[in-house]
Amino acid sequence: LSLLPYMWDQIVDVRNIKMLVNYGMTDMRFGQAVVTGSRIRLSTKLHNIQNLRGICKAEIKFKIEIENQRKPALEGIAAFLYYFE
Repeated sequence: LSLLPYMWDQIVDVRNIKMLVNYGMTDMRFGQAVVTGSRIRLSTKLHNIQNLRGICKAEIKFKIEIENQRKPALEGIAAFLYYFE
């Protein structure tokens, strides 16, 4: 979970925002522990997007996978509010 913000910034790029609010996480599940030295990757998929009177609410499904493991380390849905310029 602590690596999520670092990895998120590498693959999700939203431009022209004035403010970003982390609205929370839902359906979060820890599948298994990540052993030191393991290789992991983050995959994301847009789950839902809404226009709330000019504010964009985006829900993004995410999964942190461990190389050569069937079960993910972490999965869930992250919600953000984007205020654009």
